[in-house]
Amino acid sequence: MSGGTAPPSSALGSRPLWAGRALALTGIVLVALNLRSAVTAMSPIVGRIDADIPLSDVALGFIGMLPPLMLASGGLLGPILSRWIRLETNLVLACAGMAVGHLVRSLAGDFTQLLAGSIVAMLAMGVGNVLLPALVKKYFPDRIALITSIYAMLFSVSTAIPGTVSPMVADAAGWRNSLLMWGIAAAIAAPPWIALALRGRSKARQEPDGSAIVSADRTAGARLWRSRVAWGLMLMHGLSALNGYAMLAWLPEILADIADTSGVEAGILLSLYAVTAGPLALIVPAIALRMRNPGVLAYLGAAMFVAGYAGLMISPNFLTPLWVLVSASGTGLFPVMLTLINARTRTPEMTAALSGFVQGNGALISVAGPLVVGLLHDWTGGWTIPFCFLIAAAVGIVLGGMQLRSPLSVDEELLEYADRR
Repeated sequence: MSGGTAPPSSALGSRPLWAGRALALTGIVLVALNLRSAVTAMSPIVGRIDADIPLSDVALGFIGMLPPLMLASGGLLGPILSRWIRLETNLVLACAGMAVGHLVRSLAGDFTQLLAGSIVAMLAMGVGNVLLPALVKKYFPDRIALITSIYAMLFSVSTAIPGTVSPMVADAAGWRNSLLMWGIAAAIAAPPWIALALRGRSKARQEPDGSAIVSADRTAGARLWRSRVAWGLMLMHGLSALNGYAMLAWLPEILADIADTSGVEAGILLSLYAVTAGPLALIVPAIALRMRNPGVLAYLGAAMFVAGYAGLMISPNFLTPLWVLVSASGTGLFPVMLTLINARTRTPEMTAALSGFVQGNGALISVAGPLVVGLLHDWTGGWTIPFCFLIAAAVGIVLGGMQLRSPLSVDEELLEYADRR
């Protein structure tokens, strides 16, 4: 293994969590707390923004499509940048991009500027999203399950907090200061990575043979299309995210139509759906690492989606919260995906490449969820056909899990492929 990567976990099994890597742990926590605020900081205050900057339904719809599109774009851009820029420096740039994007939005005088700031903030969010697994691989190869659990849980926190805090700050100090606040939070996440980037540069100067720098494999991204593991993780992540985004977009309307729930009840059940993945993130990474065939977790996640949908279709008025909770359990595949990206790669560079491949292409797949469900509902006037579409997507998750049966890493797969040629 090259000098810039962390030693194998066997060599670090008894290493204290903070030993020599307090900055990295602090940086991971701070970045994770910012990686969803660009999405949820603005939506609760669009009414206040609309008073100053008129926002049509088309404009709001366009902004609503940005998160998965920018996650996909950032997922594909992050590994490309890491070929020439150190991971730590890359994350500094991502933090700066999020801060600048929030700042531009807070100063926007028209929709074009508001849109530009949103694109910058969310694109930087997407880049940071795919870099975190690689940085966990580099600094915490002995604590992959623990650190993945921590930052996956913090994703849920960073999704929930802006929805509550942004309206309060907007009421007290105006919507511009509300958005500016999240830019300051993003800037605060940068100093640990600035320090680590400077430390890495200093180490490189001390080692003129270049052993402190890990050379990136510039063909890894293209070769990942030949990897069964990469395809399996992409299908598992993309199709589970498709289900999750579709339910987050349509669940209140579904419940109002088929279960006669009130607006308040539907809102509570939507919150239940949204937060379910958080507690699961504390459990499933450790389970995934201990399983020889983690594809079983994909089967279980798909079964949870199907069981929840079946309950809502067959008996929507009976045990409605249970059906919502069961279907939401399928979204627990997100931390499984993050864990396996690390577990099935050998170097931080391959981890970054696989993370970009899985999360970038997976985000593109997930874009279809809310749109197709909405179109099918408009076409049929009911929810049975949309549920059938989501069930079909859940079956695709099973196909993804089947690609994970082999214990081989992506690196080993690609070496075997090269040997066969």
